[in-house]
Amino acid sequence: MNDNEIYSTNAEQGARGAGIRRFYAYKLVAEMQLTGGIWILYLKDQGLSLAEIGLAESAFHLAPVLLELPSGSFADLVGRRWSLAIGSLLIALSSLLLFFADSLPMAMLSLFLNGASYSFRSGADQAYLYDSLGERRETFGSILGKLMGASYLLAGATVWIGASLSEISYSWPIALAAATGLAGVWLAVGLSEGRPEGGDAERVSVREHARNAATALRQRPDLVFVLLFSGGFWTANTIAFLYFQAAYSDRGLSNSAIGLVLAGGMVLTAAGSAVAGNVERRIRFSRQLAVLAILSGFGVAVTAFDPLALGIAAYLLANFASGLLDPLIFAWYNHQAPSAQRATLISIDSWVFSLTMIVAFPVAGWFAGREGWTMVYIICGGVQIALTLLLVAVRLAYARHRGTAGQEST
Repeated sequence: MNDNEIYSTNAEQGARGAGIRRFYAYKLVAEMQLTGGIWILYLKDQGLSLAEIGLAESAFHLAPVLLELPSGSFADLVGRRWSLAIGSLLIALSSLLLFFADSLPMAMLSLFLNGASYSFRSGADQAYLYDSLGERRETFGSILGKLMGASYLLAGATVWIGASLSEISYSWPIALAAATGLAGVWLAVGLSEGRPEGGDAERVSVREHARNAATALRQRPDLVFVLLFSGGFWTANTIAFLYFQAAYSDRGLSNSAIGLVLAGGMVLTAAGSAVAGNVERRIRFSRQLAVLAILSGFGVAVTAFDPLALGIAAYLLANFASGLLDPLIFAWYNHQAPSAQRATLISIDSWVFSLTMIVAFPVAGWFAGREGWTMVYIICGGVQIALTLLLVAVRLAYARHRGTAGQEST
């Protein structure tokens, strides 16, 4: 290798490293939750009823159902950085509309745009990071886990900061949320991005891209199995975690004590994500998924049991297990998905999750009112364990089928 080639290689690696550092900054800015702990209180202060706030929340989940797959295709075809920039711009617009949300239509529009921001960022962020790592892609799981851990901690800190500032004025957290959105746009636009590996020399049409993504799924049924499992698993997990406040309030725990448990759960989730890379390197994915998913399901099911100390310990166990599992699943996705359709295929995970959440979340609340929280948590944990066992069985059957087909073809 001559001096010019060495210089070119070093310059390329330096530019790639700078781009990854800029992406880290973008990711952390995008994960700030300055209005996460006060938006319901703010809308109540604006005169909206709880029923109207519930309708506004449904608009948030509707956005990913409508936009998750199209936004993934946009990221693959137009560029991941532009998808990330639009996601951050939508955060700023959503925050601005929230400030003026004194009616149900305005509140629904604000939350719909907030949900849309997640659609444009999910899939595109991981696809950008994975492709940017180049020859270091084997470290993706470790890097993603640490980044997710830092994001969880930052989200918790900014929720507290936003809530504290709201005691002065709601304008402060809302304005700062809009400012972080604009900062995210600036960071995203400045990201460097090359053509994905395996991408066509010429830009393909949306229809052709969708056909290529469908072909990739047909060629990898195991990827389809995990995508469908993940949507249902995380729906049950999210229902259990979101309703924890109501469930333990009904069991007599004070708001401050509930907040302490939630904070502890967030720290354990961050810790699990941070050490996920060590697990990824030492244990096969199928074993990682089975053990951690069953642990999470067990923890969720026992969360509603007496005594309180047992339930809280089980909740914290579920947080740690799910914190480990989340980056491991996404690392596996990125290793399996073809680069040219990576953001689109990863978006299917979020799409299935949002679709099931729209139905399952209100049904779980209704069921809790009739049968109590214990049955809700047992069902959520049972669903997680059942989905895990089903996935293991399907993957084993598929592996045997591939082995038989391979023997017949030789």
